[in-house]
Amino acid sequence: MSDSRKDLGFGNAPGEPDASAGKIGRAVRCDEIESLAVFYACDELDAGERAALDAHVAVCPSCAAALQRETRLQLAFASIEPPADSLDRSGLLLAQCRSELAEALDDRQASAGRSGWPTFLSPAAWWDALRHTLIYHPALSMGVLLVAGFLAGVAGQRLPVGPPPIIASQPVLTSSSSGSSMRPKVIEEQLRNAESATVTWVTPSGSSTRRVQVQLNSPTPTDIVGSPYDADVQRALTFLLENGQRFDPNVRLDSLDVLRTNAADPDVRRTLCATARLDRNPGVRRKALDALQGFERDPMVRDALLDAVESDADAGVRVEGIHLVLSALQSEGGAGASDRQAVEILRGRLRTDPSPAVRRHSAVALQQLGEPIQ
Repeated sequence: MSDSRKDLGFGNAPGEPDASAGKIGRAVRCDEIESLAVFYACDELDAGERAALDAHVAVCPSCAAALQRETRLQLAFASIEPPADSLDRSGLLLAQCRSELAEALDDRQASAGRSGWPTFLSPAAWWDALRHTLIYHPALSMGVLLVAGFLAGVAGQRLPVGPPPIIASQPVLTSSSSGSSMRPKVIEEQLRNAESATVTWVTPSGSSTRRVQVQLNSPTPTDIVGSPYDADVQRALTFLLENGQRFDPNVRLDSLDVLRTNAADPDVRRTLCATARLDRNPGVRRKALDALQGFERDPMVRDALLDAVESDADAGVRVEGIHLVLSALQSEGGAGASDRQAVEILRGRLRTDPSPAVRRHSAVALQQLGEPIQ
């Protein structure tokens, strides 16, 4: 079973905890039909999965129509012999190796980018050098301590004495889009100490406006409640996505549902693009791409879509990328000279992609753009 179907509830992605145990045979949701229809039409679902999908489309006319369109599409291209069938298998192996190498390089680059300090400017490096200097120079150590004590005493005398702080066992950070300067702010320590999190939509008592609630579970739990456009809410959701290895994939999917409502913000789009490239769960990467729909003219978004088509290890993510690239090119009046890169990437997928579904969708995209597929 492919990772993409596992992410939709039919199993777990490699390396993910078995969070769906006991849910075999669950009802298929409407928002899963588009992805599952591809595998249904390509006969890549087992008997249980097909039965669940058939049960859903039997009572949902819109999903039945979507499945019928996908089935007709596959039948129309079944008679076309894919050019890749005439190639030797060494080309397929090379394409798969390139995909795995690109993903490994992205992971290493992301890990290296987490350190915001160059090595020679790192506070840890400065402290290490200072510590060794003080150990081997007792006189210098004594002088430093005297100066530090004097400065601390002077500073302590000038600080105003205020009432003792009130410590709450579970602070609730309420936010508003208007942004009051007096409201509490989520701090970095609260995010770093979070062991797990939940993201939900809530409707406060006496209000008809839905709000977002981000619960950070730690020794001192914190709730952040605000609109999807609130800075604290976006900061918390961005932290959950950037630290995906610590949080459940469902939490990251819920975070994307909220952030996509504010995808017009360049910072939010930057977070969505990074998630589409770096998240280890293919379902999360696919949803991040879908959240970028409508902003394909942004060069940053266009690069993320082309990277997904060319390098993502999951066939479902590559198919989603092909759909979005095709939609972008069609909205611009077809593939022009500036979009030859996209056309060449689609041709490359048609020739060398190991997934029949990806090859077929590449052929469809090229034909709809008026490009030859041979």
